Amino acid sequence: MSEYIIETDGLTRRYGQHVSVDHINLRVPKGKIYGFLGANGAGKTTTIRMLLSLIRGDEGSIRIMGQSLQRDREKILRNVGSLVEGPSYYGHLSAYKNLKIICMLLDLPEKDIDEFLDIVRLSPFARQTVKGYSLGMKQRLGIAQALIRRPKLLILDEPMNGLDPAGIQEIRNLMLSLCHQQGITIFLSSHILSEIQTIADEIGIIQNGRLIFQDSIQELEKKSTTRLLVRIENQQEAFRVLSAAGADVVLQEGELLISLSDEIDQARVFNILQSFSIQHMQELTVSLEDIFLNLTGMDGSL
Repeated sequence: MSEYIIETDGLTRRYGQHVSVDHINLRVPKGKIYGFLGANGAGKTTTIRMLLSLIRGDEGSIRIMGQSLQRDREKILRNVGSLVEGPSYYGHLSAYKNLKIICMLLDLPEKDIDEFLDIVRLSPFARQTVKGYSLGMKQRLGIAQALIRRPKLLILDEPMNGLDPAGIQEIRNLMLSLCHQQGITIFLSSHILSEIQTIADEIGIIQNGRLIFQDSIQELEKKSTTRLLVRIENQQEAFRVLSAAGADVVLQEGELLISLSDEIDQARVFNILQSFSIQHMQELTVSLEDIFLNLTGMDGSL
């Protein structure tokens, strides 16, 4: 049995000459929150639509819960909940009645509605019309609609888009609870790194339709390093001495750029360079945001 709940191999989708999703190999572990990160237009929603069998891929394969989506579509989708491009609802009806309609359509027991309204923290507002809800409450209703069939996998496309900080915190806490307490795997797309960073166990970064990074959030954070920028007399000799000591050092434009580590920390650098005349030293921190922008080739924040 595979450890992955979603596996794609060479998944590709074209629109005319434009390749929207380009041979991506997703590996989404069971029981985790997987953050699918990319700028608007990078291919996130197209990928999600293929995972939900709303559109077909031109190449490649999709396996969900160990089964081929092409062969076992209906069986798979009975165990998948989704919220794509915002919730759908009847604004003049209450949250309870919106969920009751879904239960009738899917032949699900109405007695479970209160449970799911409680999970998404809408019980106090269950009998109020949805048109009076805040955007965050509407998003939580959309998630309740996705949960009503008790899915093993929840696919959410930009669920925090447009929310205020309080609404973002509500959705974030809800997703953590669903994953850690209910055991639901969550595939979460976003174009905002901070939304993903705080809750995701695994992360995939898509850029121009290509998956350019896929690993644990810890592996991405490991790329976040601190460096020292040193202006010093006799740079060539200082470079040689630091390199011989095992430092990761680059000589650029007359300055030394030294990556700090457990073995080569700032005190060790001072010790190695004590016989040289240091003119200037500056600590530079490479943030996770910097790494993301570097990976995606962006020169501004998403």
